[in-house]
Amino acid sequence: MLSQRSKILAQYFYIFSVIFVCGGFFLAFITYNLITPIIIGYKLYSILYYLWLLVPIAFVFYFLLFLFRMYLNLNAESFKSDIIKLFEITAISVFLIYAVLFMFKVTYVSRLFIGYFSIYSFLSLIFADYTGRKLTVKLKRRGYSIRNIVLVKGDSSGITDISEGKGNVKDIILSSEYLGIKLVGEISKNDLNGLIDFVLNNPVDEVIFDIKGDEIADIKEATLLLEEKGITVKIPTNFIPFKYSKVSFEKVGDFPVISFYTAPEDDIRLFAKRLIDIAGSAFAMIIFLMPALIIGVLIKLDSKGSVLYKSKRIGKNGRLFTFYKFRTMYPGSDELRDELIKDFSRDGIEIKLKNDPRITKIGKILRKASLDEIPQFYNVLKGDMSLVGPRPPMPDEVKKYSVKQRRRISMKPGITCLWQISGRSMLSFEDRVELDLKYIDEWSLKLDLIILLKTVPAVLFAKGAL
Repeated sequence: MLSQRSKILAQYFYIFSVIFVCGGFFLAFITYNLITPIIIGYKLYSILYYLWLLVPIAFVFYFLLFLFRMYLNLNAESFKSDIIKLFEITAISVFLIYAVLFMFKVTYVSRLFIGYFSIYSFLSLIFADYTGRKLTVKLKRRGYSIRNIVLVKGDSSGITDISEGKGNVKDIILSSEYLGIKLVGEISKNDLNGLIDFVLNNPVDEVIFDIKGDEIADIKEATLLLEEKGITVKIPTNFIPFKYSKVSFEKVGDFPVISFYTAPEDDIRLFAKRLIDIAGSAFAMIIFLMPALIIGVLIKLDSKGSVLYKSKRIGKNGRLFTFYKFRTMYPGSDELRDELIKDFSRDGIEIKLKNDPRITKIGKILRKASLDEIPQFYNVLKGDMSLVGPRPPMPDEVKKYSVKQRRRISMKPGITCLWQISGRSMLSFEDRVELDLKYIDEWSLKLDLIILLKTVPAVLFAKGAL
């Protein structure tokens, strides 16, 4: 698969970049010992004292390159955008390395040395990026890892795609030559003899059929003959008019199946997301243990009722689960919900009251500081929720959703989300849904990391909270 080849190539770039970063580590050591003695009069210890740092450095940089999905596209335009990403990766990496030093109470590693290293590592990543691209072009020109492709054109190949501004299949193949792809022939689907003759007399690795859906039957004989010869056959599914879906291929028994999906289905990255959820929620529950006990006492002193508020919420694809929060309302407030929706809701789904009479005194403080959300870390640990994802709606809310709005429950709900760092309660329900759908469509581990980092100042400064 072309996408798989780009992922494999990216892995080589990750390793290549990490090697360059390790080189930057040694340059930082040399620079420190050459310059710093002139300024402050002393050198670092022997290099042997610092070699252990290469392990966390290599791990952190490799993980962040993977997290930021670097090098999946190596065209000329992407190099400029890579520089910004590489700066972000360097900044986060240096922060994490400082955290490791602080955690293990390592005092003999100079901050100035880390400063030198941050500069050299950034320059090393840029140099590795540039050098790797040049090397890839040279290898391609010399014929290394070349896959020869024949394009079989249908009756109206590429017309629909061009009108939608996506370019046709031929354009995509030609623009992807950096992956070691070479277009060696173009043949009409009606010229079956010409196709077979070309494949028999020329080195061909793949045949791509650029056809419409109603032309599938016309290429059946050709695909069977290509299968007999061991030639890879690819058929773009541009004739199926999905707007948001991503595509994957699998086999169910002996039957080939094409999957179209909008919610993330990348098992490896979703597994990484779950590991982050488990580690993050467990850590948060330990950190907030004492504050939670104090909050529980304050809630009891402020009003009658239980400390925790439990309600049924809708999880991924309609799954029902018990949702936990610290109680911020007087007992029986849920019974007033329907009446308040009639009087104070613009969309018939949410209630927005600046001075909601149902909220207790301590509840106002908890909501302002988002401390009422602490018990939801237990929901995350159980697997009902994630640290990041669309907020979980109530069952009666989902019943009022439009068809488009129901797509927001196609992903596991979370404690924080895109709209919580973009205005929170100041946004309309429609704006929140749009941001939730944007999150689902653009999800990545990098996006989760950005949302988590931006949630901290949003909560501390109560930005957009009611």
